[in-house]
Amino acid sequence: MVVYWDLAALVNGAADYLLLLSAARLAGRTVPRLRLLGAAAFGAAYAVLRLVLPCSPWLTAAAFVGMALLAFRGTGRALKLGLLTLLLSCALGGGVLLLGQCCGTLERVARGVIFAQLPWGVLLGAMGVTYLLLSTVFRGGARHDGGELLRVRLTHGGKTVTLRLLHDSGNLLTDPLTGESVPVIGQSALRALLPEREEGYITLSCTTAGGSRVLRAFYCDSVRVNGRDLGRRLVAVSPDIYGDSGFQGVWRMEEQEGAHELVQAALE
Repeated sequence: MVVYWDLAALVNGAADYLLLLSAARLAGRTVPRLRLLGAAAFGAAYAVLRLVLPCSPWLTAAAFVGMALLAFRGTGRALKLGLLTLLLSCALGGGVLLLGQCCGTLERVARGVIFAQLPWGVLLGAMGVTYLLLSTVFRGGARHDGGELLRVRLTHGGKTVTLRLLHDSGNLLTDPLTGESVPVIGQSALRALLPEREEGYITLSCTTAGGSRVLRAFYCDSVRVNGRDLGRRLVAVSPDIYGDSGFQGVWRMEEQEGAHELVQAALE
């Protein structure tokens, strides 16, 4: 059996990219595509070297850790995303072996590598179906780390938007006048409500993992959370950092604001 290094690099690089992207989507994280491409290229290079390097599970594990760090370092969830990628790799590998038994033949080639001789259409189709299932049907399934989504309806200037916010105990932003917790919402989700003049905003200082920053905020005429009216509340505007995570902002509900009841209502 002749194994072409360029073909091995192409197939493994494509598979690594789809697995990394699927893990990010499953966890609801937005990762720059260039980082994923770079990590996939690293994985493809190792796949080629694997044909000539000594057979060592430790070397393979080290290469996987390196690929995961290249893709997810700095996201705050590198370990979780790496483990998700590992699970997805096992699932895809098992699927390919099953297809090899059903549609082709399994062969053991150099250095203990198992080769499933499948038609190109079947192999690429399996990779594509795996990606589509994980990025659509199961999208965001590992997203929240114990937090729950709140259905929030905001009204300002006669206009209303309905959003989903993540109940996040780490969001410590408060109204300097009342001490009430302040939701932080992506700018694009609030576009219909944003004041047209700068006089309609106030500024709030906050501290994040990236350091201190200043956010613009404005008062909404009415805020309803899971059907409960909280009245006039301050809302902070953030850059669109939430991507395709399934929610448009975060909010730490205080005990006196009925956090427990509202979260329970979200589960019903």
